[in-house]
Amino acid sequence: MSVSLKISRRVALAAFASFMAATSYAAAAEKIVIGHSQPNLGWPYIAAVTNALEAAGKSMDGVEVVTLSADGDIAKQSSDIATLVNRKVNVLLVTSLDGNAVVPALKKAADAGIPILAVSNEPSEAGQKLLAGYSGPDDYVQGVIAAELLNDALKGEGAIAVIEGSPGQSTTLLRTQGLKDGLAKLNSKITIIGSQTADWNPVKAKDVAQAFLTAHGDQLKGVFAQDDNTGAAAAEVFKAAGRGDIKVVGTGGTINGLKAIRDGLMYGTMDQSPTTDAKQALDFAVKLAKGEKLAEKRNIIPMPKITSANVNEFKGEW
Repeated sequence: MSVSLKISRRVALAAFASFMAATSYAAAAEKIVIGHSQPNLGWPYIAAVTNALEAAGKSMDGVEVVTLSADGDIAKQSSDIATLVNRKVNVLLVTSLDGNAVVPALKKAADAGIPILAVSNEPSEAGQKLLAGYSGPDDYVQGVIAAELLNDALKGEGAIAVIEGSPGQSTTLLRTQGLKDGLAKLNSKITIIGSQTADWNPVKAKDVAQAFLTAHGDQLKGVFAQDDNTGAAAAEVFKAAGRGDIKVVGTGGTINGLKAIRDGLMYGTMDQSPTTDAKQALDFAVKLAKGEKLAEKRNIIPMPKITSANVNEFKGEW
C-alpha cells in the first residue's frame, strides 16, 4: 500500500470517528429529560402511576424520566422541584402534595422557562396559572359521580359520612366539593353528618370507620371513601360490626375495591387507570419538550362508573 493511500485511510478513519463522536454528542444533547415530582411513593395510586410512567419512558428512545418523592413532606417537595429546576429538565411533571404550598416552587420552574404539566391532581388556582397543562382524572367530577352512586344506593335519602384523603390536597378538597354539589344538583335528601381524614391509609380508615359507628350508630347509612382501598377497609369494619347494610362508595377501580364490590361489601366506585394517567402525561410531556402546545389545557382520563352490574368488565391495575 502506498504512503498516500495509508495517509488517506488514516484521514478517512479519523473523519469517521469524529463524525460518530459528533453524532453521539448530538444524540445525547437531544435527549428529553422529564422531571417528575410526586408526593409520596407510599400511596398505592401514586406508586402505580410512577411505575407506569417510568416504564413508558424507558420504552421511548431519547427520553429519560427522573422521579423524586416528597415522602409526604411539603418542604421536601419544594426542595425536589428546586433540584429538578437546577438540573434544567426539559419538562416538569408535578403531582402536588399541597395545592397551595407547592405554588412558590412552581413559580421558580416557570421563571426558569420550564414547561409544567400537573399530573393526577391540580394545584390551587394560583398554581394553575403557571401550568402548560393538566393531565389526569377530574377529582371534582369523581365527587359528583360518588353522589350519583350514593343517591342510587340509598334511594335519595339518609345520612352519610366521608373518609377523606390528605388534608389540603386538591384531590381531597375537590372530591368533597363534588360530592356536596352533586347531591345538591340531584335535589337529594342525603345529608353529610361527618368527615374525617385517613390520609389514603387503609389502616387509618378502619379507625375512622369505627369512629363513625361510635359517633353516629344506626343513623349512618352510607360512606364516601375518597379511594377504594380505604373504602374496602371501612366496609370490612362495618360488616364485622353487623352493619353490612352501610353503602360504601369509593374511587379508583382498585383490585381491593373491585373485590369488595364482587363480595358485596362495597356498592360502587369509578375507574381511574394509573397506566392511562401515566401514558397520557408522558405523551403530553414529550410534546411540550418539543415546543408544542397542548390542544386543551385540561385533559381528563376516562372514569366510568363501576357497580355489581358491570364489575366483571374491569380487572383493576393497582
